[in-house]
Amino acid sequence: MKYIGVLLFSAILIAGCSKANSVDPPADKYDPKPKDVIHSHGSMEHLEELDRFIEQFNKQKRAKVRIVQYTIEGDPIMTDLDYDGEIIHYLHDTTRDQYGSGSLTEKNCENITKTETNTETYYNLSCSGTQEEIIYIEHDTSAQDRFEFHLKYGVGKRNEINTKDQQLIKDLQNGEMVTVSDFQFSEEELNRIYKAMILANYLHERNLSNACNQKPYESYELTVWINGGERHFEWTECDQSPDGQKVSAMKNQILEILKENELYKALPSSKGHNE
Repeated sequence: MKYIGVLLFSAILIAGCSKANSVDPPADKYDPKPKDVIHSHGSMEHLEELDRFIEQFNKQKRAKVRIVQYTIEGDPIMTDLDYDGEIIHYLHDTTRDQYGSGSLTEKNCENITKTETNTETYYNLSCSGTQEEIIYIEHDTSAQDRFEFHLKYGVGKRNEINTKDQQLIKDLQNGEMVTVSDFQFSEEELNRIYKAMILANYLHERNLSNACNQKPYESYELTVWINGGERHFEWTECDQSPDGQKVSAMKNQILEILKENELYKALPSSKGHNE
């Protein structure tokens, strides 16, 4: 009987330890919809849908939007905004967050605002005197351990912006090239570029094409070094896929910022039409 008692106690002990060391089942999966605003660890998708919601709100037109924010563990936290022409109905759902409160919070809100500074962009709701932060985006390059990029662009990728080597190359399209050493963007310009990359979700994998059936054609190559990571993209102006359009829009924003740079404006003008 003593031997049987030891075995029974051991079995109970093992069962108890197994239960204590067991891992909670993963939270319910959620399949994002095409127009969901996705915010996941510094990357953004479809933020334009939230901007469109604010635009409709300002016109007093009905609108809906869903924001999905992912925790470090990958659990989705969802916020639904439903504007009926008078009130914004707010629903915050943490039931899929296995380490969260697992609750549904509902409020009626009177206003939604978007605030942008050189280092931050945030969206807030005003709900009966209280503020609800919907999305916060930091685009402060000084807060990063490292932020550098190398963009090659134009016909033959003969133009270059290389913040890593502090070099700028401009193709004058008449056989001449201008090279600037010790080229640097201002902190404000770098923050704007970093913001453009975040809003283009540069951390996300992209399906891009190097093919182009026209001559001449512009091609692009972008490498980004952020903290300890690296991202690399190659594509052409013929890539009209959603991913191609997304990175091309980001590239255009970078070039617009470059053209405002005082040093760049002092360079000779191109003699052709392809830059």
